[in-house]
Amino acid sequence: MDTIYFDNAATTKICATAQKEIERAERELYFNSAAPYGSSLEVKREIERAKEVIKKRLCGSGDGELVFTSGATEGNNMVVFGKITNARHRLLVSSGEHSSVYSPSVYLKQNSFEVDYVPLLSDGRIDTDALKRRILPNTALFAFGMVNSDTGTLQNAEEVVRIVRATNPRTHIHCDAVQAFCKFNFDVASSGLDSCVVSAHKIYGPKGIGALWLRKGVTLKPIMLGGAQQEHRPGTENNSAILGFAAAVANFDTKKYYNHISKLHARLIQGLPAGCGINGENLNPYITNIQLPKGVLGQTVLNALSAKGICVGLGSACAKASSKNRTLLAMGIPEARTKQVLRVSFGIYNTIEEVEVFLDELEKILASL
Repeated sequence: MDTIYFDNAATTKICATAQKEIERAERELYFNSAAPYGSSLEVKREIERAKEVIKKRLCGSGDGELVFTSGATEGNNMVVFGKITNARHRLLVSSGEHSSVYSPSVYLKQNSFEVDYVPLLSDGRIDTDALKRRILPNTALFAFGMVNSDTGTLQNAEEVVRIVRATNPRTHIHCDAVQAFCKFNFDVASSGLDSCVVSAHKIYGPKGIGALWLRKGVTLKPIMLGGAQQEHRPGTENNSAILGFAAAVANFDTKKYYNHISKLHARLIQGLPAGCGINGENLNPYITNIQLPKGVLGQTVLNALSAKGICVGLGSACAKASSKNRTLLAMGIPEARTKQVLRVSFGIYNTIEEVEVFLDELEKILASL
């Protein structure tokens, strides 16, 4: 039975270009980039070239610093704990954020730090009026996601930054752009962001490698100590993963892929069985949060689809299966209904034929329930 994989927001299949580059690096560029001899210096040059490829995709001018990490979770933690360093610092987070931002905020709150959350509107967008009220003189950091991993809602980063800057220009603005990187055109520098995280395995690159972009002049208190390989993060650089990451970025055709995914999304919306709806401002074809008919649990439908070889999600793969869906709750959806959802996230290898199979099986499963 061939698998139909509709959980690309959780991770993606590595592309051939990235796989080939990883194999080349493992075979030829295995030297430690921090060593002083010629072969290692060549590795260092390759890493710098890879860094420029990724940085140019994030920031057209190539400004700022790019720090390679093990993924977006590490990058988000680096910013939260690197900016909230004493009791005078206040953390503000948009509601429904990824667990790699939300969990550090809970930890800080439990340890007597001042933490607050910005509510969402019913369509999943940040409540900008509430944002204005919650930015205080001691707000050291505001963190938000450009694309919500549960609903796919795309935030207006420029508007968010403009509001924060007008209220407190000293507040550090951090963005988790994991679900937006390469899929949408944006520029971290011109948007006015101070920092941003991205990850390779969401764009057909290897797992275990991500990057943190920092605006020029931004400093963070380190959360790890060790070698001097990177200014903000110690540790031997992962040569093959870094080069694979850059290859995936170079291979990603934003316009072509968006057009393909949009066709899949349009067919999905058109063919949803009676009683199903959509949660969130559904302008992002990559992620769709389907509200199932009342009384039908998402886990039940997911299990039935899985038995047919169809993989979908319930929400962010990093959240505990038993945890509440904070995003949907923040949008005002009753808790019982938040358990009656499916998350479908398309990728470049998906086809219209697969969407037709999914719709047919979903209709049969709902009819049987």
